Amino acid sequence: MKHPILDTNAKAAEPQPLLPRRRLLKSASAGAMLAAVPPVVGTMFARSAQAASDKEVVLSMSGGSFMTNWQTKVIDPFTKLTGIKVKMVSGNIKAHAMQLRANRNDPPFDLFLGDNADFVSLIAAGTFLPLSESKVPNIKDIHPKFKDGWGGHAVGFDYSSVGLAYRTDRIKSPPASWREFVERAAAGEFGKKVFFNSLPSGVRGAEVLLALSRAFGGDPKNVDAGFAAIKRFKPYTFKYFSSFNDPVVLLTNGEGDIGTGWDGRTYVAHDETGGKVDWINPKEGAASSGPPLGVVKGGNSEGAYALLNYALGVEAQKAFCEAMFYGSPNTKVVYSPALAKRIPALKDVQVSDEKFMAENLAAWIERWNREIAV
Repeated sequence: MKHPILDTNAKAAEPQPLLPRRRLLKSASAGAMLAAVPPVVGTMFARSAQAASDKEVVLSMSGGSFMTNWQTKVIDPFTKLTGIKVKMVSGNIKAHAMQLRANRNDPPFDLFLGDNADFVSLIAAGTFLPLSESKVPNIKDIHPKFKDGWGGHAVGFDYSSVGLAYRTDRIKSPPASWREFVERAAAGEFGKKVFFNSLPSGVRGAEVLLALSRAFGGDPKNVDAGFAAIKRFKPYTFKYFSSFNDPVVLLTNGEGDIGTGWDGRTYVAHDETGGKVDWINPKEGAASSGPPLGVVKGGNSEGAYALLNYALGVEAQKAFCEAMFYGSPNTKVVYSPALAKRIPALKDVQVSDEKFMAENLAAWIERWNREIAV
């Protein structure tokens, strides 16, 4: 099972045309819609529910198994429950954000799932509607780490975590922390078999930079400490990877022995290779993140609110995360024993300040190209 998280390098389903953006569907009852969410007092909600069920909801999407599991674990049961049809538009998530910016008066999406940095600018531009508990009751169960940073206009759907991935046959005593990894890598203990995120490539390099800044500087915003740590093991780093798939590929083909990698992807490879690779959650905390969701202003907002509410609920969250080996931001989800052993707990995950990263990323990339990439 492949395991992309908004992976633009993964093979996506054939992109669907954005126009015409709506198809009239057979009307579904307001009663079915009401069954999908907790009761709301008043007839206004019943009327809006009926209106929502008369239209499809258009959702931006990437591709691969992320899209497949959205269909089977979220959309199919949602449609069965409510009668509301959902159309996913697959493709490059950066391109989706550009389309949304360019079509403010006739938005191509109703519910938008996209890149974290894009959400910062889209929220600032007033693209999304507020996510109140009256509209999205299940948002009350989402951990503050995955909603407070968005100012009430977006919410995280899931999370994957970047820690340390390694070859079990070559590294018998793996490091337990970011600090130990840097110290041992810088001493040449792992040879020139270390790989690391390329900061300019959009593979969560900024989040890992801040994780090292926290580990070595006591504060994720002390990026001087993070850059200094990366430079220490630079002589032994043979690749700064630019694809989400690279860490597992480098480990399984024998090019790399240890480096930064994702929990879910590594565990999939662990099971497929009989334990040849494994993953470490550094004791200072893995760098965790996931795609945010927002209800687009000017779209089919009632249908989008209903889909978002279902997607954040325990049933959809558990089914999706069990299938993808991801973590759920819903505090009421209880994982299977097998997954619970692998996913960093909500209390332990480190979620970076998205606004801080968006404001400083260009300067960090310039510094990276000057100090690391040369």
